[in-house]
Amino acid sequence: MGKAAATFLIWLCASVFQVCYAQASGSHRFYDVRGGRLYTQTFGQGVPLLFLHGGTLFFDNSFERQRDYFASYRMVIGIDQRGRGHSPDSPGPFSYKDMAEDAAAVIEQLGVAPIDIVGHSDGGNVGLILARDHPQLVRRLVVSGANLRPELSPEELQRRRQWSPKQVEERVRALDASFPTWFRRDYGKVSPDGPDHWMTIVTKLYHLWSEPDLIAPEDVKKITIPVLVMAGDHDFTSIEETVELYRGLPRGQLMILPATGHDTFHARPDLSNLAIREFLEQPIRDSQAR
Repeated sequence: MGKAAATFLIWLCASVFQVCYAQASGSHRFYDVRGGRLYTQTFGQGVPLLFLHGGTLFFDNSFERQRDYFASYRMVIGIDQRGRGHSPDSPGPFSYKDMAEDAAAVIEQLGVAPIDIVGHSDGGNVGLILARDHPQLVRRLVVSGANLRPELSPEELQRRRQWSPKQVEERVRALDASFPTWFRRDYGKVSPDGPDHWMTIVTKLYHLWSEPDLIAPEDVKKITIPVLVMAGDHDFTSIEETVELYRGLPRGQLMILPATGHDTFHARPDLSNLAIREFLEQPIRDSQAR
């Protein structure tokens, strides 16, 4: 091999390594939005795809089995919501409406609209509100484990409103004990607020989940973009409620994953990734509206 050829080969290998390393490590930065700071990661190149995580988790530990798969041919963007992951908490309660407005502000700053979005659990609820309130920002939407109504009955909710601070604290501790131990461990590793702030986050989530500001069933029909509704057949949200969400969407599609609980993306990554990819690659036609 001549010197010139060897030099070219070395340059080519270095260039390929730099591209692969850049895609693996991605870019990481904070965005100042609406009085808060959101940690955002970007991987890969191509058509942008935004991931919205669930309540107690964050991008890194929610979508580790999706990130590299989709970043191999698309730009993958992950947002850590306030108080989760690398994003610092801010005063005030959590709400899906606020999370949707935060996500909208990041999308606008990134300049990537309209964008495809994948949301899991609370992230799915946020995605639905985002698509309703900012239709110009969302091209397609995938939701898994989203819900239309709170878990608590009106009677139970009214009873809990009368609870003393001690009773609320006991319920929050029971909620924390129900989580896998790695939820707290992962939080403590990356949170800028420190591991001792964990119970504050759990308390905020308890109040969010008790009285969630979910999208109203009658508002679902206002979402005219294509939406893939996913859920496990043993998900937290019942199959009947998942089907109700699907039927309310003018361009809804439905996928129930067999032998699967709430952790659809963790438990069934191959099936989930394939379904999402095929959905996102379908041509958008007006005739698809039901």
